[in-house]
Amino acid sequence: MLQRERQDEIMKQLHEFKTVKISELSKELNVTRETIRKDLYEMEEKGLVRKVHGGAILNKANLETSYMNRKSTNEAEKRSIAKRASAFVENGDTIYIDYGTTALLFTREILSKKELTIITNSLPIANEVIDYSDFEVIIIGGHVRKNEKSLFGPIAYRGISRLFVDKGFFGIGGIDIHAGYTNVHMGESEVSRLMMKNSQKNVVMADYSKFNTVAMNQVASIEEVDVLITDENADSELVQQLKERNTTVLTVDPEAEMDA
Repeated sequence: MLQRERQDEIMKQLHEFKTVKISELSKELNVTRETIRKDLYEMEEKGLVRKVHGGAILNKANLETSYMNRKSTNEAEKRSIAKRASAFVENGDTIYIDYGTTALLFTREILSKKELTIITNSLPIANEVIDYSDFEVIIIGGHVRKNEKSLFGPIAYRGISRLFVDKGFFGIGGIDIHAGYTNVHMGESEVSRLMMKNSQKNVVMADYSKFNTVAMNQVASIEEVDVLITDENADSELVQQLKERNTTVLTVDPEAEMDA
């Protein structure tokens, strides 16, 4: 087993069991305890785990709450961000919509658009648009991740290689000036990464809580994102750094929109 595969398996177990033991991993993965210690040390350096006596626990920054719980987290910010992002969609566009709670809110903002071709790997998003006669809907196939109700895996990757869109709209798990844009799940991150390469304009939607956070898998470098839409509570220093790297950063004020 390659190092990346071992670390992926370790992360999988951490998400499931919240803790891992060096002795058990050594037996399960058929490697020495010293190899596991080195893996955990490297993963701790990346901010993914926190080493404890005899094993490791998941770094709090990489804990992913359930889809239903996340729907109500920072909802006002997400709604405002989604509304602002919808202004980038023009009638007749071919767009990709990523998985996630903000992406679902974005989808509901574009239902009045005409003659869209919508590509997605999200079953909740597909359900939102499937009955609209003005939309042609393409669902990327693959394995279903039940927590997110998203599709990923080799079937998805092969399909994406032949799909190109005018604009891609993406949620994200973390934004860091060095690590770039990151997400927790390896398979979903690969889908997002491939679609970003096949999109003429990449728009990321992320509320303030995603700033200065690093998840396990890089989706894109800072330079690969054209537009970032966030809220006014986002870290101002990081916002300025992103602008200096030629990212268009747009901020929304949820309270102002509620008062309007």
